Amino acid sequence: MLSKRPYLVPAFYDWIVDQGHVPHLVVNADAEGVMVPTNFVEDGHIQLNVGPNAVRDFHMDRVGISFEARFAGQPEQIYVPMHAIRAIVDRDSGQGATFADEPEETFPQDDDMSSAPSVAPGEGRKGRPQLRAVPGGEDGNDKSEPRGDDKSKDRGEGPDDDPPPSGGGGGKGGPSLRVVK
Repeated sequence: MLSKRPYLVPAFYDWIVDQGHVPHLVVNADAEGVMVPTNFVEDGHIQLNVGPNAVRDFHMDRVGISFEARFAGQPEQIYVPMHAIRAIVDRDSGQGATFADEPEETFPQDDDMSSAPSVAPGEGRKGRPQLRAVPGGEDGNDKSEPRGDDKSKDRGEGPDDDPPPSGGGGGKGGPSLRVVK
């Protein structure tokens, strides 16, 4: 069965932040894939302030949470996979959710993500979301015909954006960008 954590942690995070309070995560620091400063781990767990004023480059998806935070004045890159989160609580009221390990619990992996690719701080490290090139046509350009419902051409109007400069693309077979309207 899919774990509830990837759904409930973002919901509780939003609920706590919307109240103007400070969310804290309790993390199993010994779990696979966790990247936290080990000298702040106590009894195998670490409590992390993930409030918007305490972290930089915060990114949360169904796989995990990444951000940069300062510990004893030193910036540290943090990554917490969803399976390592034991609790998310409101520092001010103590309300939140705790999570116990359930034997039949399964967690999404990077390859299982059906949403758009995302980029997190420190991309390219194992267990983190990565941005990948998606090939277009043979030469990287879109070969599809324009749709018949394009009213701007009937009125003699040009495109909203200037066309991309020629010759600066990804080359034959390479990734390229295109304007999608």
